[in-house]
Amino acid sequence: MNAKRPVLIEGSYVEVKDGAIFAVKGVSHPPKGVIAVPKYLRTEGSTIKLNSFNASMDFLRRHFCEFLVYDEYIGQEVPLVPFEEIKRVYDPVNGKNSLRKDAVSSIALRMTGLIVEKSGIGSDFIGVSGSILLGLYNESSDVDIVVYGIENCLKVYDALKLMRESNVTSCLSGNALEKVLESRSDTCVESVIWEMHERRKLTNGVFMGRPYTLKLVPFPEEFWDKYGERSFKEIGRSTIRFQANDASKGIFTPCRYDVDVIGVIDGPDISAKVSSIVSFRSRFAEQLRDGEVGIASGRLEISSDGELRLFIGNDPKDFLMVDSS
Repeated sequence: MNAKRPVLIEGSYVEVKDGAIFAVKGVSHPPKGVIAVPKYLRTEGSTIKLNSFNASMDFLRRHFCEFLVYDEYIGQEVPLVPFEEIKRVYDPVNGKNSLRKDAVSSIALRMTGLIVEKSGIGSDFIGVSGSILLGLYNESSDVDIVVYGIENCLKVYDALKLMRESNVTSCLSGNALEKVLESRSDTCVESVIWEMHERRKLTNGVFMGRPYTLKLVPFPEEFWDKYGERSFKEIGRSTIRFQANDASKGIFTPCRYDVDVIGVIDGPDISAKVSSIVSFRSRFAEQLRDGEVGIASGRLEISSDGELRLFIGNDPKDFLMVDSS
């Protein structure tokens, strides 16, 4: 399904009127704006990067508190940038076609070109995101790539397998791995566990000596929780042990794992009826495979049609990992 590719979607950025640049989160948004978090602030002669979610939210509360709104369908406070406040959109696909020519961007273009060649997807469904898209990168910057549409993403994921098997890419190691582990230190999971997860992922790795991250993003019409179709309400926190009976949506951002609960470690007894684990954070994509047993802790939610799910968000206590015991 190669539908028309939307612009305001995961991987894109929007700039508001005073120079703050926000990263768009997710694929399905409220009718009056786009869910996004601040990542960069342009000032006279310099650009400040907000390196953590906490830093982004602190900045938001100080300078754009009016963007923080409670959403009745999502069931929590979200950062919503009104459409009328957006003065510029940074689109990964169009941005890929207008990069300046240098060593870093050349590696990004070479990787996207190779992925198109190996997967057979159209070049209009793959783009470059992050600092390269924004023109704010340096010689040590990583490559951030995004692919749109489930059919395209599955083809790309198969291509990533071949690229890893033929050593075109390699798993994270050395300084590249340490940098990722440092970025994961805002959670309660030990770095050795994160290392195990990150080293086996295909959506993270190294290409031509350059670390890369690749997001696989469904189109809004393909997304399993379209905005407004049902609402969610928090009913507590829970930690569960579970088996992933369907991890096919786990490779995407946002991700979803359909699960069978084995036991409730902490939280209300009703947690035993959780049927899915979801997250909008790309770090939790590709975290578990079909049949694996895992442990997760997060926000226990019930939907308007009665589904119980565990939402893994930005709380430092939230985690999702393979049970290695």
